[in-house]
Amino acid sequence: MSLTAVQLQDPSVELRQSWRHLLIVWAVSLTQPILGSTYYLLGAASSTDPLRQKFRLISGLASELVALLVLWYVIRQQGKTWRDLGWSFRIGDIPLGIGLLVLASLASWMAWIPVQLLYRSYSGHFIEPKSYSGFGFGISALSVTFILLNPFFEELIVRAYTMSEMIRLGGSGWLAVLISVAVQMSYHLYQGAAGAITITIIFTVFSIYYVRTRRVVPLILAHLGYDLHALFAGRF
Repeated sequence: MSLTAVQLQDPSVELRQSWRHLLIVWAVSLTQPILGSTYYLLGAASSTDPLRQKFRLISGLASELVALLVLWYVIRQQGKTWRDLGWSFRIGDIPLGIGLLVLASLASWMAWIPVQLLYRSYSGHFIEPKSYSGFGFGISALSVTFILLNPFFEELIVRAYTMSEMIRLGGSGWLAVLISVAVQMSYHLYQGAAGAITITIIFTVFSIYYVRTRRVVPLILAHLGYDLHALFAGRF
């Protein structure tokens, strides 16, 4: 029997390879967003120079496309397809996506109000949201393209793939929810404490939906709704 055949029958080899795949996808996908988020959290201001904004969009698009290609390669190596991550479009996914958008928004507000009241009773004032305007860039063909791609990047990699692998590697559904939310929050730190509270609730609702249904299309549509609002309203 060949070494390859022995390895394929050895669960420990498969387990180590699954962890390597997950860490590769995370490294390629999340290194730049996490470093950028930490940079802004520490007080850096986003440049409003048009050339700088264009560079941000182009580099963001390139980074997310490469990450999705790496994910595609990894799941192919594992003998899987996008469908194994929950990709299967149905017309009913459109109202489901809208419903998730509304539900997550309501849940975030319901959590935000008692947090504010508790904080005020302790400190004497409410939490001041960090000054943040949308994605920090204007509306253009390039920015719209980025907004259309971003929900696929986040929901397929940080939600569907990460949660599926956590469960396959022996973790519980709740552990998968926790890790997915923690990873996603790690590159949204630039939104400050107020934004972190709100967006953590949104990510938690999304993750609970995925762990219960294993379907990602409604989540992509709901996430797209948030991103479009951030781009066009530019005020959250």
